Amino acid sequence: MGYSITDLAQKVGGTVVGDGKATIEGMASLDRPKAGCIAFISHPRDLKTLEETDIACVLVPKKIATSKKILIQVENPKLAFARLLQLFHPVRTFSGKISDQAIISKTAVIGKNVTIEPFAYIGERTQIGNGTVVRANSFLDDDVVIGENTVIHPNVSVYYGSKIGNRVALHSGVVVGADGFGFVFDGQELVKLPQVGIVIIHDDVEIGSCTTIDRAAIGETVIGQGTKIDNQVQIAHNVQIGAHCAISAQCGISGSTKIGNYVTMGGSVGIADHVEVGDGAMLGANAGIPPGKKIPPKQVWFGQPARPYDEMRKQFGAQLRAHENQEDLRELKKKVAALERELETLKSSSKS
Repeated sequence: MGYSITDLAQKVGGTVVGDGKATIEGMASLDRPKAGCIAFISHPRDLKTLEETDIACVLVPKKIATSKKILIQVENPKLAFARLLQLFHPVRTFSGKISDQAIISKTAVIGKNVTIEPFAYIGERTQIGNGTVVRANSFLDDDVVIGENTVIHPNVSVYYGSKIGNRVALHSGVVVGADGFGFVFDGQELVKLPQVGIVIIHDDVEIGSCTTIDRAAIGETVIGQGTKIDNQVQIAHNVQIGAHCAISAQCGISGSTKIGNYVTMGGSVGIADHVEVGDGAMLGANAGIPPGKKIPPKQVWFGQPARPYDEMRKQFGAQLRAHENQEDLRELKKKVAALERELETLKSSSKS
């Protein structure tokens, strides 16, 4: 289905520059432009590239006012593009039916318009809200609570007592509520410290494939509202993650760490236990945070061990100059040695 450029501009709060009556048939990217489609740019330098293609329209920052192409000026082109993608590619819908091949306990409470696909397992006293989807081969243990319009993708495991909110997405291979890594050494062997808490995942969270969220030893492991977690992330027992955080792939967050709201983590960040990360902080890729560290709000940290951006930038600069400094040091040593030889010669001459 096509939309006029004027209609699209209205949906994203933009201003049309050019013929707003032209019809857009789909979305395209900067590197794969297509005729009749709309793309976006974030930087003016990329506009020239698109002007030489058959792209019909470009979402641009407001500071761009002229072009060979029809423009839609917006505050945030990437955000506008994301919203239009949802228009052209609506979220997938499911049948709202329960398969005869699903295994559902008699004490489970199932809401209206729930989809449960073949070979899914629903445990005793588990509750599933209206419009939720449980896809094939997923396992919901006893006493699990799932909110409304949540999607549990294939091969997800949700252990007993876990609580998951509304409009949550758990992608394939996610494990929620497995035991935290709790053991005590008695001098000869590691003794299991029972993990008797639960996991709570609030509304509008999305969790990528093969991520694990451990249950608390006592109390709760919590994922805050609107937080987005990438694939292959490990979240340990009693971790508290705030609202609207973005956590990239392969991060590891150790036990009892507290992460504030709107925190961003690059890939492969490693956080030791009992760390506190303030609201709005940013942790660069591969950052290593030592145990008990407190990172203030809105600071950028990176490095191993991680330090504030300005401090680490100076350290990296010094490392990059280390070879030059070493050469300078060798030259200075040679000059000092030569001066010492001359001084010795002068001393010998004065004695004679």
